[in-house]
Amino acid sequence: MDALTLELLNGLSLFATLGIVALGLGIVFGLMGIINLAHGEFVMIGAYVAYVSHANGLNHWVSVPLAAAVLFVLGAIIELALIRRIHRQPEITILATFGLSVCLRQAAELVFTKDFRGVPNPVPGATRAFGVLFPTYRYLLIGIAVVVVVATLLAFTKSRFGLTVRAIVADRDLAEASGIRTGIANFCAFGIGAATAGIAGALVAPLGAIEPQAGLPYLPGAFLVVIVGGFNKLWGVVAGALTVAAVQIGVIHFYDAVWAQIASLGLAVLVLQFRRLSVESAST
Repeated sequence: MDALTLELLNGLSLFATLGIVALGLGIVFGLMGIINLAHGEFVMIGAYVAYVSHANGLNHWVSVPLAAAVLFVLGAIIELALIRRIHRQPEITILATFGLSVCLRQAAELVFTKDFRGVPNPVPGATRAFGVLFPTYRYLLIGIAVVVVVATLLAFTKSRFGLTVRAIVADRDLAEASGIRTGIANFCAFGIGAATAGIAGALVAPLGAIEPQAGLPYLPGAFLVVIVGGFNKLWGVVAGALTVAAVQIGVIHFYDAVWAQIASLGLAVLVLQFRRLSVESAST
């Protein structure tokens, strides 16, 4: 029973990380139709913001909103300077964001070198709950991730900005003809997507080594979450993160991490196939 409880807590921790990383990816793809291959590097930069904050004597919890602010500004600049010029050309945006990811990794290497950096755990130790000991910081990570995801979803579903975003997602041309300034919405959406990745990076910084390649492992999982949850539904990101986390933790329990990744990929393929068949049956 204790082993099962521990697996469930590990699953919640994985869900928290996947959910907050995939949320930004879902925002950018859902609104702008952009497959952002540099999203993992945004997570990496968020982790480096936490490292620099710690090196300058700032509290770790200060680094989390600071990472969000830094990544929002960086994302907004990237949208203005690069994405806005090519966002209607999907193939070009894939190449551009891939090139951007390489540039960001090289820039991090030039500034911080390839050496592993680290941030100390701000809440060391473990807490006994549900009959098992589990790292206290991971409990906080789960709670903060839930708050960030819910707040972002509410902002996109209950606010005037969210109404504008949904109008653009439904029909961009009609939204532009109605006087909606889609450029500002894209600017904000890309910045918010980058900011959520920055928050994720700062939150996971104490859990592992920080180096220029640190963001790469987060990208495949985030894409799988978006595929499983749905491309145009932010609430689907939550369902997708829960599903992928449950599959991965379940497979890891019986096999290993390699089979867990294979199972997640197989799940994504099945979901895409089911959607294709649903569209074909609806059109006949």
